[in-house]
Amino acid sequence: MINEERISSYYHDMIKINSVSGNEREIAEYITARIEEMGLVANWVYFEEEKKRPSVYTRLKGSSDGPSIMLIGHTDTVDILPGWDTDPFTPTVIGDKTYGRGAMDMKGGLASILGTIEYLAQNPSLFKGEIIAAFVADEEVLSKGTYKLLEEDLNMDMAIMAECRFDNVAIGFRGRYSIEINIFGEAAHSSEYPAHGDNALINAGKLAIEIENLSTLVHPKLGKGTWCVKYIEGGIKNTLVVPNHCKLILDRFFVEGENYDSIEKQIIDAAKKIGLQDKIKVKLVDREMPYMEPFCLSENDKLVTILKEKYYQITGKDLPHEYDLSVCDSNILVNSANISTVTFGPSGGNMHGANEYGYFDQVITSTKIYIETIKELLK
Repeated sequence: MINEERISSYYHDMIKINSVSGNEREIAEYITARIEEMGLVANWVYFEEEKKRPSVYTRLKGSSDGPSIMLIGHTDTVDILPGWDTDPFTPTVIGDKTYGRGAMDMKGGLASILGTIEYLAQNPSLFKGEIIAAFVADEEVLSKGTYKLLEEDLNMDMAIMAECRFDNVAIGFRGRYSIEINIFGEAAHSSEYPAHGDNALINAGKLAIEIENLSTLVHPKLGKGTWCVKYIEGGIKNTLVVPNHCKLILDRFFVEGENYDSIEKQIIDAAKKIGLQDKIKVKLVDREMPYMEPFCLSENDKLVTILKEKYYQITGKDLPHEYDLSVCDSNILVNSANISTVTFGPSGGNMHGANEYGYFDQVITSTKIYIETIKELLK
């Protein structure tokens, strides 16, 4: 049915390409060449004036009018960390694992997308409507590629995010804010402290403890939100001065029913509890792109049920649905474009770390599942 040898070459070839965020052009050129070999048109989209970081998409028309579905994945990877036992840009097969940067996140998913459109481009009578295959840049940083893609007005009805989760399908994600808190004190000569001066570092530490003990809303599907104080900056190294300013950065993952105003109020109330209400300023960390909001698809959404059905037919196993604790480009598709989106694709281990690996058998199985799911949804 599908050309497994060619899909293997897609997978290995892309692992060989260094596509660390900011360096997506070479892999875009590779994907473009493969798309054009299929007789399809590759469109490039840029989010920066320098036009160095393209995203790529192509369109496949079916036998007649019908709904549209997008297969989407990101071309960039995180950077290389120390500790690799193999060359991260040489795909190395050991047993059932393929090692290399992006082998899990997410060049396996990209290979599955290419294998899917290759087969369906050769068999357009198997579906109606339209398939859009998208390969976006910058997902590991600010998701600028996906935001820019949506400006193309592609009119998609549904989407499969080919991210690396093979044993379950994500049908909901939490949202996330990055929040900056400036905490103030009063400078004085450090020899006179604590009789004089108000140490902003101590204030910040007290507030950080209060924040991490704050409650969050509990959602029936997404679970509860979380607080993580992840960065603290302040103090004076080389002079005898009581610090009068400190900055905290925290990640706040949140669920439906929470918003920035309610979260900020919690922080301010925590400061009031310890007498710091007049010594803090709270704001969202400046960000070029919008923050991602939470979402939940219905468990009975047609895209969800058909994907599960095809997974069972091909693997003989049930595919549970889950709600992810983090965020990804699926949040953007659902909340910014109102596109029903599930997240499912070939996986592996050591994501973002040294010795990242993927499972090629999952790349092949995912390709089969994508094809059968599309045929059913677009019949």
